[in-house]
Amino acid sequence: MNTTTLRRTLFLAPLLAAAACGGNEAADARSDDPRTPPAVQPATAREGAAPANASAPVGAPAAQPAVSAPEPQAATGRPVAPPHGPAVLDPIPAAPQQPLTSPVVESAPEAPAAETPADEQGASAAQILQRVERNYGSVRSMQADFVQELRVPLLGQNTRSTGKIYQRRPDRFLMKFTQPVGDVIVADGRSFWMYYPSNDPKQVMKTSIAAGSQQVDLQKQFLSNPNQRYNSRLGGEETVDGRRAYVLTLVPRQQSPYKQLRIWVDKGDYSVRRFEMTEQNESVRRLEFRNLKTNVALPDALFSFTPPRGAQVFQQ
Repeated sequence: MNTTTLRRTLFLAPLLAAAACGGNEAADARSDDPRTPPAVQPATAREGAAPANASAPVGAPAAQPAVSAPEPQAATGRPVAPPHGPAVLDPIPAAPQQPLTSPVVESAPEAPAAETPADEQGASAAQILQRVERNYGSVRSMQADFVQELRVPLLGQNTRSTGKIYQRRPDRFLMKFTQPVGDVIVADGRSFWMYYPSNDPKQVMKTSIAAGSQQVDLQKQFLSNPNQRYNSRLGGEETVDGRRAYVLTLVPRQQSPYKQLRIWVDKGDYSVRRFEMTEQNESVRRLEFRNLKTNVALPDALFSFTPPRGAQVFQQ
């Protein structure tokens, strides 16, 4: 995997890619073949590429295995995704924006959390995961500041991006980047929009959201049926955003693009404050929520998107 491919992947991209594919297994199969480019059709915003009024309900397909699409070439007219955003049909998770310009300096390792006794680990972890699942069952909306980080030991590279994230079930989602400023990912209930002016201000990517799915319900993608999907271990407690949190290590029981997932679960409300994914190649991707609020009023207008005049809209 080359440097550019690593840099353009996002922590949440397996989920975003599921939305882009609409659960279409044939599309997934095509993306496995590096000779087969994604099928996109350019249009202009002046030709009626404004988003449709969102109303369709959504369901929840499983995340697809990680497959990195070949680098698109400008000469082909196909969309080119920026370092911090997923390429079309690029199913690898969340990444940051730019590599740090200064040399990577290894920080002192965090003191290991106190281990729970072995005879208590399984039951305690399972009980916490049950509470997490129950908590998310009662959450209808959320908003937070986010920080995404990617560490690639093989390349000695660290990258980072920041912004705000909003979600309203079942089918509204918004990632609004402050670094790089202006970039945005929006699900309006019917369409999924990706606009990266930091990379190309005249290019917009659009895909349809499959009716009856929950492709934009990001927490549900990771946290539904956790005790059936993961072998879990409780590793003690740490502080995240000023709040004490349980640290759980989850190992997928079935084939997955990641070998291990760690989550930091708030001891007070059982919300997940931080995700950390370790991939098969030992790259580590972290997503942290700060100033997290749940069940807040989020109007439809927040999730609307109109392509800039003159921008090409690449329809999936």
